[in-house]
Parts: sequence; C-alpha cells; structure tokens
Amino acid sequence: MDYILGTAIGGLTATVFSIPAILLELMERWKVSNAPLLVDVKTIFGRKLDKHETFLVALLLHIVIGCLFGLIYILFVKQGWLVFTNAPYSISSLLIYSFCAFIVTGTVIFPALRMGLFGRREGQRVWLEMLVSHYLLGLGLWLMVQYYQPFFFVG
Repeated sequence: MDYILGTAIGGLTATVFSIPAILLELMERWKVSNAPLLVDVKTIFGRKLDKHETFLVALLLHIVIGCLFGLIYILFVKQGWLVFTNAPYSISSLLIYSFCAFIVTGTVIFPALRMGLFGRREGQRVWLEMLVSHYLLGLGLWLMVQYYQPFFFVG
C-alpha cells in the first residue's frame, strides 16, 4: 500500500508543478518555445516531434519521473537505505534524495532516451530545469506527506 501511495503522491506533486506549463501552453496556443519546469523532448528514438507532441511527451516524462520519484523514495524508506540522514520523510532526506535522483536521471534515464548526458541534446539549460524540478518534487513530496500522512505511512 505504501508503494502505491508514494507513487500517487509523486505523480500528484509532478502534476501540480506542471500546471503553470499547461496553462501557459493553453493561453499561448502552442507558441511557447520552452515550457517552464518541463524538459522539452524534441526528438525521441530518432523521430522529430512537432510542438504538440513535444509538449505532451515532456508532460508525460515529467509525470512519470514524479511517479518514479515517489515510488523509489518509499522503496528506500522501507529498505532502510537512507544512508545520509536515516530520517524517513524529513526535509533533509528528501532534498538529498532529490539531488541523487537528479544525478541518476541525468546520467542514466536521459542518455537511455538518447537525450544526452543531463539532456544536453535538448538544450543548454536542461540540467538546471531538471535540478529545480527534482528539488520541487522533493519539497512537494515532503509537504504532501506532512499533510496526508496516514498512520500506516510512518517509516
């Protein structure tokens, strides 16, 4: 149950933080060249995407990373792998976890999607968008856990 809850909270946090990008795209009628906090995926597996597909794939990637962020954090808590803080659901453990997730995403996930190391093929500031995005996910997850923390979610 904890894993489902962690995944849902991570996905919900990512969705909430993507609302400004969604509203901007809707208001500007797809003329936005770079949506805030979303990594614009212009090509995927060698196929060039149009601006609608670029936004939707970026949004999907953002929400999937948010879900994985929440799921893997709960896995770390349940297995006792919080080696730096050993304090589950604390702000410090989530911020350290956010930085580690940023490193893994930039060095494993993005190169696997052929976006280059830290998404360099998609733009010069993608690494900064990723870093801010991961820290916002960590902060959002911490806030949601503080607000919604049921008795069985305590480490």
